[in-house]
Amino acid sequence: MKISNLIISSLFFCAGAFLVGCDEDMESINNTDLNNSIKTEAYYAALREWKQTPNLPQVFVWFDNWTGTSPTGENSLRGLPDSITIASNWGGHPKFDLSPDRKFDMEYVQKVKGTKVVVTLFCTKVGEDVPDDPIYETVGNSSDEEVLRPAIRKYAEAIYDQVVESGYDGFDWDYEPNGGGGTGNYLWKNKVQRTMFIEELSYWFGAGATEEGRDRDGRKPAKPGLLFIVDGEIGVGGRMDKNWVSYYIDYFVLQAYGGMSDYRMTGVLTDMSEHIDAGRITGEEVIRRTIATENFESYANTGGGFLKMSEYVYKLNGYDQQIGGCGLYRSGFDYMPKGKGDYDGSPEYYFLRQGITNLYRIFYERLNAPEPEPEPAE
Repeated sequence: MKISNLIISSLFFCAGAFLVGCDEDMESINNTDLNNSIKTEAYYAALREWKQTPNLPQVFVWFDNWTGTSPTGENSLRGLPDSITIASNWGGHPKFDLSPDRKFDMEYVQKVKGTKVVVTLFCTKVGEDVPDDPIYETVGNSSDEEVLRPAIRKYAEAIYDQVVESGYDGFDWDYEPNGGGGTGNYLWKNKVQRTMFIEELSYWFGAGATEEGRDRDGRKPAKPGLLFIVDGEIGVGGRMDKNWVSYYIDYFVLQAYGGMSDYRMTGVLTDMSEHIDAGRITGEEVIRRTIATENFESYANTGGGFLKMSEYVYKLNGYDQQIGGCGLYRSGFDYMPKGKGDYDGSPEYYFLRQGITNLYRIFYERLNAPEPEPEPAE
């Protein structure tokens, strides 16, 4: 990174991480009109540029109770802290048939704040959450590749089509083969099906979608830059299978509910070990792609292990690498104050904003750390 850009990014970090509680979105509880910003276009341009910083850790939230009509942090993406980099539509409301209010809300944070908005789907069996097609009925629990390939290929493209039509920036597969239960969740539990599903998704999302020279075998061109995210049982439980094309996945989101531990990161590295050994990806890059999240459906009152997640650096097995980010499941539970006072002058998002501060403080401390002195010659 050029020195001038580094200075700009460092200055913006201070503004984004420490003053985020003071933006007009957070003051919407006092009836501030979100359509009449008290911030300048220069601020938002800097915010968008900062989110493009190489290797920037991500702040990821699963967002529910989304209406887009009430400009508060519980109901609107606009009410989230500016430094959120990825927000996922999770919850009981529609995922693809977005109301005009939700559509406007999403487009605002995408275009003005540079926030990526993705959609989370469980996808427990082929054909879920997309328009019906008779080919999906042929799959069941089959492991016959001749039966599976046309159905899973069509399914992955159907997800892509709906993501693009709805205006999302990517897709998050919630993968929970052990903890999720359900004997009919074949796409989670059948190793042939889930391996093929990851491969087919990689033609539409992540770096594999536009990889130069990759044979698309007649698939139409994919929109570049769509995020490919997998969350859930990664490094634990059902795990990612080692034969997945998982080096194409942009972010591995750990449901590290109750606290992040070294064994979780070691587990991800183990899942990716064959790709690391083959030189397709480095271990450091795997860590940079790993995001730890806390469950605020359960831990909003105490913060659970979230603040430690935001400070996490993996220092085992020869590594010394900051994690790729932190985040919250059901971030809206952290929106309103709970008798804990405030953080940097604002009570909203008490834990989330502390975690943002920790994450980027460590990132810039490590980025600007002096190079070690060379060993003296003997």
